[in-house]
Amino acid sequence: MKKNKMMRIASALLVLCLLTTCVISGTFAKYVTSNDGSDSARVAKFGVSVTVSGSTFAKEYATDDKDVVGAIANSVVSSTEENVVAPGTSGKMVDVVITGKPEVAVNVNYEATVDFTGWEDEEGKYYCPLEITVGSKTLKGVEYADAAAFAAAVKAEIEKASADYAANTDLSTAAIPSVSWSWAFSGNDDVKDTYLGDQAAAGNAATVDLSVTATVTQID
Repeated sequence: MKKNKMMRIASALLVLCLLTTCVISGTFAKYVTSNDGSDSARVAKFGVSVTVSGSTFAKEYATDDKDVVGAIANSVVSSTEENVVAPGTSGKMVDVVITGKPEVAVNVNYEATVDFTGWEDEEGKYYCPLEITVGSKTLKGVEYADAAAFAAAVKAEIEKASADYAANTDLSTAAIPSVSWSWAFSGNDDVKDTYLGDQAAAGNAATVDLSVTATVTQID
């Protein structure tokens, strides 16, 4: 009887020992690994400013002839509020200023709209004595077959300045289309020049229109 009791106690101790071993094993004997990822960011800088200014044409132009400068300050003066052009006049069409150093790659795009209307001689043939200079290239109206071809050439030359720039580029160094115009006082066809002036007096003035839009866009 005593022997059976001792056997039961021993069996109970063995079971308790096994249970304790399982608990200890479950608590301390395990594989553990961990990882952590964290980061932060801010919005990339853009901060680009585009300004297109300057008077393409004017209502009056200063006299260039030094002999009469004291007596006549302006050799061409509009009788209305409209801008005018005439032999001996010239001007700068656009003044584009771009500033900023964006942290993104960008495209600087120039889009020009150019139109020459009514530039014809007495026979109804195209004649435009205006010269448009873009950068170092001068485009002469008399060298083109028609007004549309002249306008297309000027437009294409201006838009050549469009370009892509890498992130962190100082855009004040970007290519700018410098555009100017002139109508020579001499060297053209005086008869045809006079006809253009007479047509203007009759209410049929030839016109020139030019606009330039500068757009800076992030490259995806």
